[in-house]
Amino acid sequence: MHKAFEASSAHDVLTKIRQTIQQNTEPGNRAVKLILAGDFNRHHPAWSHREVHHRFAAHADELINFFHNLELQWCLGPGETTFWALNKPGTTSVLDLTLTNDMNRLVKCQLYHDNYGSDHRGTYSEWSLHPEQAKKPKPKRAYSRADWSRVGQTILREINQSPRIRTNRDLDHAVENLIQTTTAALDRHVPVQAPCPYSKRWFTPELKTQQVEANQARRKWQEECATWGSDHPNTKSMFEIMRQKRRKWTRAVEKAKATHWKEFLDKAGEGQIWKAATYMRPRDAYMSIPAIQVGTEEITDNQCKAEAFLETFFPKMSEPESEEVSPAEELPWESITEEEIYQSLRVAKGTTAPGRDGIPTLVWKHLWTFLKGTITTIFTKSVDLGYYPREWKQARIIVLRKPGKPDYSVPGAYRPISLLNTLGKLLEAVIARRLSYWAEKYKLLPDTQFGGRPGRNTEQALLVLANAVDRAWVRSRVVTLIAFDLKGAFNGVNKATLDARLRAKGVPAKARLWIYSFMQNREASVTLDDFETDSTPVENAGLAQGSPLSPILFGFYNSDLVNQPVDSNGGASAFIDDYFRWRTSSSVEENIKKIQEEDIPRIEQWARRTGASFAAEKTELIHLTRRKPAQGKGEITMNGRVIKPADTAKLLGVIFDTEMRWKEHVQHAVKQATKRIIALSGLRHLRPEQMRQLYQACAIPTIDYASTVWHDPLRNKTHLRLFETLQRTALIRILSAFRTVSTDALEVESHMLPTRLRLKLRAQTTAARFSTLPDDHPVRGIMKRAMERSTHIYNMARFPLAETMRTMDLKRLQTLETIDPRPLAPWRAQPFVEVDIEPDREKAQARALARQESATSITVFSDASGKQNQLGAAAVALDCNLQVLKSRQISIGSMEYWSVYAAELMAIYYAIGLVFQLAQRNQGDSATNQQPATILSDSMSALQVIRNSWNKSGQCIIQAIHYSAGELKARGIPLRLQWVPGHCGDPGNEAADRLAKGAVGMEKKHPFKHLFSRERGYIRKRIYQEWRQEWRASRKGGHLRHIDRDLPSSRSRHLYGSLPRNRAYLLTQLRTGHSWLATYRKQHGFQEDDLCECGATETVVHVLIDCPRLSTLRQTLRRKIGGAFNNVSDMLGGAGHGREGRLQDVPPDSSVLGAVLDFAEASQRFRSRAPRGRQNTTPGTGPHRP
Repeated sequence: MHKAFEASSAHDVLTKIRQTIQQNTEPGNRAVKLILAGDFNRHHPAWSHREVHHRFAAHADELINFFHNLELQWCLGPGETTFWALNKPGTTSVLDLTLTNDMNRLVKCQLYHDNYGSDHRGTYSEWSLHPEQAKKPKPKRAYSRADWSRVGQTILREINQSPRIRTNRDLDHAVENLIQTTTAALDRHVPVQAPCPYSKRWFTPELKTQQVEANQARRKWQEECATWGSDHPNTKSMFEIMRQKRRKWTRAVEKAKATHWKEFLDKAGEGQIWKAATYMRPRDAYMSIPAIQVGTEEITDNQCKAEAFLETFFPKMSEPESEEVSPAEELPWESITEEEIYQSLRVAKGTTAPGRDGIPTLVWKHLWTFLKGTITTIFTKSVDLGYYPREWKQARIIVLRKPGKPDYSVPGAYRPISLLNTLGKLLEAVIARRLSYWAEKYKLLPDTQFGGRPGRNTEQALLVLANAVDRAWVRSRVVTLIAFDLKGAFNGVNKATLDARLRAKGVPAKARLWIYSFMQNREASVTLDDFETDSTPVENAGLAQGSPLSPILFGFYNSDLVNQPVDSNGGASAFIDDYFRWRTSSSVEENIKKIQEEDIPRIEQWARRTGASFAAEKTELIHLTRRKPAQGKGEITMNGRVIKPADTAKLLGVIFDTEMRWKEHVQHAVKQATKRIIALSGLRHLRPEQMRQLYQACAIPTIDYASTVWHDPLRNKTHLRLFETLQRTALIRILSAFRTVSTDALEVESHMLPTRLRLKLRAQTTAARFSTLPDDHPVRGIMKRAMERSTHIYNMARFPLAETMRTMDLKRLQTLETIDPRPLAPWRAQPFVEVDIEPDREKAQARALARQESATSITVFSDASGKQNQLGAAAVALDCNLQVLKSRQISIGSMEYWSVYAAELMAIYYAIGLVFQLAQRNQGDSATNQQPATILSDSMSALQVIRNSWNKSGQCIIQAIHYSAGELKARGIPLRLQWVPGHCGDPGNEAADRLAKGAVGMEKKHPFKHLFSRERGYIRKRIYQEWRQEWRASRKGGHLRHIDRDLPSSRSRHLYGSLPRNRAYLLTQLRTGHSWLATYRKQHGFQEDDLCECGATETVVHVLIDCPRLSTLRQTLRRKIGGAFNNVSDMLGGAGHGREGRLQDVPPDSSVLGAVLDFAEASQRFRSRAPRGRQNTTPGTGPHRP
């Protein structure tokens, strides 16, 4: 029990708590479980239920850092108020917290049901303290060491490569045979990792030797005790020897763990970083599920628990009413091709958890060259028979906790993860691509459905609503919104209803029959703890969770529900199963009347027709208006339940408040980001660059999500303060800096954009990307209105997207290319005979030479080049004497709008025209058409994007290339593309390069519009220029400015990038000037004077250059860095010149900086912890340890 005697600071009590934890933690035992509960008397968005002013949030920084260090998470559910002010009735707060570093043991955490008259409510927590038996590790296949050629050959010998499949039974047999044969081949040829349950990856032979010595010493001491007694001198001597060996071994264990973790992080670069990032999230670790409460019955048996979970995950749905559907004209069906299966396999993630067969997708990726014929036959027959094989219908359901639930003794606090057969998911992905193509090509889905569709996302769905609200407010109207929650969602889809919807849309009968089979007779087993049930039939299975086919099918399922026009009277928007409807009029009463009399009956009728069910208790109603008297008026009734208007409503992850001031959403974003930053702090030994990368990938997206909906780049300064505090906390952690370092200095040192500029950059980039959408996309109308709105500022709420437009050059947006996200027909034939990209330069050059020597085919070279910020492109064909036979030159334009990559694409496009001209010229020679024409390009990236990508920047050029190649193919002129190494002396490539350089500066004649990728780069460049101007105008970071005059620069980020943490904090102290030197300690009240031991003022420059006490170390430093000595800027990685200027004999920056850090570490002047002595605990003044 600890009590804070000083209300202004929690420093003393937190220090005592930390000491208590250290005293009660056995040396070497890092797995201690902590539970911390009490009245912390601090406000912060991470645990508060209401808006917290940024000043109060700053007071909680000390607590947040404490939670960071101990990896603590709060247990009470969101919005649980613990304090009621007796002197101010109605005032509530969250001051009492319960925290732990092991959430898996939490069973319940909620307010105690009895109130004893105190202004604080008690918190009831229940924990599972039952010892858990660790799972015996299952053997795993080491796929990285597999001989895939042997595996593939073995399978081909064992199976029929062209199985005869005429019936459903034949198909089941073929699939089972393929799975069993593949499994047997993997078992035979793939090495197996079978770790011992007691093995540790960090354990080394040296540790084993020390462990043996420690155990031997312990046994000798025990023998001495038995012989002479515990008080005998010999016994005491042996005890001391045993204790020393034991302590030495314990410390060696800790060092080995740390060393192994560092090696793991550095081993494979980014690959291991993202593996480490998974440890940031609360892990779904092995845990014992407590007794489950179903009604009044408590269930402890695992089989009964599994049955209860199945009933919860797959609730019984009502039967739909029969309805007659008018079928549309059926779309044509094209046979499944080998190429479209490969394209679906290529983009599939290889390491996703496999189904019951235990075969991950990466196996099929490696075996595709061997099994593509067999897989194509099975897939084709499956669709032709309208039958989904039984082997693929069996799912393995893993039961996991839903985070943040107050009670884990009820089945509803858990969620399922369905593990499906990966080969079956591949076929589902093939059908999903076809459905997506039909939906976009023939407009089978309403514009109001944004989920599961290419080129659409949640931010666009929310912008439709935000635009409607702004349009209503401009006309002094009120918007009333109601958000619905569909029970079961995917699991509640009725197969007969879905089939009727697909028939009404004209989906081919083959696809409909196959989908009907896909949904029926599904089976599942449930896995919890170390127990797994048998596979049993699942009634009301609906659409399989985790299937790539489910999102697009659900879009068809609820298409007539969400198909409502967006106009001045209202509208709707949806993202898969999240559906919200709004009404607009001059009064709340009129909106309520329309919703109650028109919308609710329509929705209830749809539910009866489809067998679906809405959860009225989760339905949200809100009036979006700044007329305060109207905000709480009215109510609606749904399913016999009264729904009253609320102050906020959460839509697709964004919290809308009645006045759309976004305070609640900002608090929510801060809360989520704080959790991730705390989790980031739990990853030890990360280098600064690694921590920066994880912060950008895991925490920043939480803050920036859908920012064009709620963030005004010209205002919202209050919101920014909270986000800036978050970023500051993260950067202190990343750089191991003192808390007294200014935020500006932290941002330039880590090369991290300030929060305001980062949000501005995102808003402008998003606006530019939306400007490239085709004209029939629903967001295009919003963009046009936002452009008009940006020039008409009314005396009312601002529209964030329009405010973003005010910060941009709108003329540039109007000249951008169009990028159509709609997919191409999956079964389409490729226009090229081959796109040959040989990665080996010598082999590629030899192939190109052999192609040129062929006298029976046309060969054209293409190339692009840049000069004086201008680009040119050319295509050329040479005769047998290596003279130019025919050529074409194109001036591309300025590099501000075009890239070399785009110029290379244009060169290929015009090279196709050159091929056509040469083919017409040689039309009389029949031999010429026997072999395909070849275009040789030295741009590997251009060839790759032609082969694999479609909806990227430069799509208009790629589209033109595909169309032109298709025209040649239709005229009997086959075409192939081939990579040739550039600047290797090839006459054709050299000629094309010369012509491309000659085209620079000519008049532009091509028809293509400016690239979005270049506009994105232009926006980024302007934002960084603004940052540089702000830094130069700022007065903060004075010491840093003297060292480095070229900030902000990515160079400072790279200085810290590869440093281990025990070196990074040295560099931070040297460059920022915030260290435990005497000048700093005097400034912050730690000592009376600022003198060094030698009597001079102790500064960074004094320690590095002048202090006589360090003369011996300094001689070594001089030898290492040579001419860089006496120039502090050079010594510390700066770009400015010191008092001696830039010298000639300066070693590389990395070796200079390494030597300086060695000197700083050896000097022992730069510490990671505060020196002993008087501490200043006034809030905000103590520097605290980094």
